[in-house]
Amino acid sequence: MEATFEPSFPTIRNKIALIEAIEFFSIGFALWAFVALAKMPDTSLGRLILDFFVYQTIFLGSWGIYNIYIRIARAGGRFVDVGIWVLASLATGTYTFWAWTILDINRFILSRLFYRGEAPIEYAWSWRSKQVRKLWEQAKKLSSM
Repeated sequence: MEATFEPSFPTIRNKIALIEAIEFFSIGFALWAFVALAKMPDTSLGRLILDFFVYQTIFLGSWGIYNIYIRIARAGGRFVDVGIWVLASLATGTYTFWAWTILDINRFILSRLFYRGEAPIEYAWSWRSKQVRKLWEQAKKLSSM
């Protein structure tokens, strides 16, 4: 019988959040590098560094708020889910709608291409996905006891 090596630690492909974090950092870096090259002769190094942090804050910050929303909505139920969405929409206009829609589409694509974990994927616009994840977490807790 042939033994195969299976690492005991989870790989990157088992964690959708890690895949997305790497992706959004890379996108922010690439966008910053492109803009920095275009503005290089006219801009100071300090301004370029500040721009880098602004781009990373926009990409990773939007993604972080998206993930926090999903976790709070999962824990709070459908009423909390809709309430948070309404409040966020009032506070940000259509930014929330477009950001969460784009992030859901991105998560769907990444889950099909790269994700190999056992945890169900959650989406901001899918109440069912949040419920499936909640039930999966409860079952996992019960099985580990």
